[in-house]
Amino acid sequence: MHFNAGYIVDTIAKVVTDFKANLNKRTPADQTKLDQINGLLQYVSSFDVEFPYDHNPDYKKLNPVLASLNNIITRGLPTRAPLILENLFSKINLTEQSKDEFELNFPITKNPISYESIFELLHIIEPSLEISRANYGGNLGSDDEWKFLDKDLAEHPYGKQILQSQREFATINRNLAGGKSLDFSFEFPYLNSQTSNLKKRGVIFEYDGSQHKMNSYKYYDLYRDDAADQSNFETLRQPSDGLVLDTAIINQFKKEIFQIFKKNYEKNITKHLADYSLIFIPIAVARIQKTILEFLLVHPELFKKEKIKVAIVERDLPCGAIAIKSLQDLFLNINAI
Repeated sequence: MHFNAGYIVDTIAKVVTDFKANLNKRTPADQTKLDQINGLLQYVSSFDVEFPYDHNPDYKKLNPVLASLNNIITRGLPTRAPLILENLFSKINLTEQSKDEFELNFPITKNPISYESIFELLHIIEPSLEISRANYGGNLGSDDEWKFLDKDLAEHPYGKQILQSQREFATINRNLAGGKSLDFSFEFPYLNSQTSNLKKRGVIFEYDGSQHKMNSYKYYDLYRDDAADQSNFETLRQPSDGLVLDTAIINQFKKEIFQIFKKNYEKNITKHLADYSLIFIPIAVARIQKTILEFLLVHPELFKKEKIKVAIVERDLPCGAIAIKSLQDLFLNINAI
C-alpha cells in the first residue's frame, strides 16, 4: 500500500525555506526551482508498505488516539521532526538549539549544509549498490529486459534503482486500459505547474523485440506513444537486436536529473554522513511510525497485551530505536490529553 509521511529537522527546513524565500514565483525559471524542491519533498515522504494481509481499516471506527497520532505524523509532507529527534542530533553535536530562550528551535548546524547538497541528496539513491538478477526487486517481463538493465545500461547502474518495471499503462493514461504494462518507466519527482519550465512528467523505456518491426506492432506502438505523450510522458525505444544504445536514450541519461542520480550513486557516504543523517533519519523515523500505526489500526487486540515485540532491520542509517521511543512519547502525550 502507498503511504505518505515524513519528518524534517529545523536546520534542513531553514535552508530550504530560505532558498524558497529568495525565489520570484513570477518568473518561469524560479517557479521551476520551486516545483522541483516541493516535488522532491513530497517524493521522499512517499513510500510503499507490503502487509501480509488485506489492509482495509474501518475509517468509521478509528481509535481516536491512533487517528490523532496519524494526523501529527502526516500533517505536512514533510512535517517538523519530534523534539526527541532534534535533541538527539543536538546531543551528538550535529545541530544546536536557538539561543532565544523563548524559542524551541534547532536551526543551527555544526557543519553547514548547502541547499544544493540537500537538493541533490533528495534524489534518493543508494551509493555503489550492485544489484544482481537474483536480488532485483522489480518485475521483469522477459530475460531481454534484464539485459537492457544490466548490459545496455551498464554505464548507468543506478538505473536499476530508479526505473520502475512493468508499470500499468492505465496509471499514466486511463484511456489505455486492458492491463497493458510498460517495460520500464521513470516519473520525475518534481511538481509540474503550468508556469514552470518543466515539460514532461516522465519517460518510458521500451525494449522492443523483433516482432515490433511488423506493421501491426508499429501501428500499436505509435498509438501507445501518442497516449503517453498526451499524459506528458516521453517514450524511448531500444531494439533488442541493437548493437549500441539508442542515441535518444543516451541523451536522456545526460539530462541533469539523471546526472544527479549518477553523482549520488558515486558518493562516498562516510564523507557525507552528517548530511545523510540529518535528511534521511527523520524520514525513516516517520515511515516506521506510520507503518506501525497502520498495523495497530487493524489489530486493536494488541492493546490488550502488556508488551508488543517489534523487529526492525536497519541496513543503512540507525532509526528504529528512536522511532519507537518517539512513538511511545507521542502515545503518552496524546493519552494524557
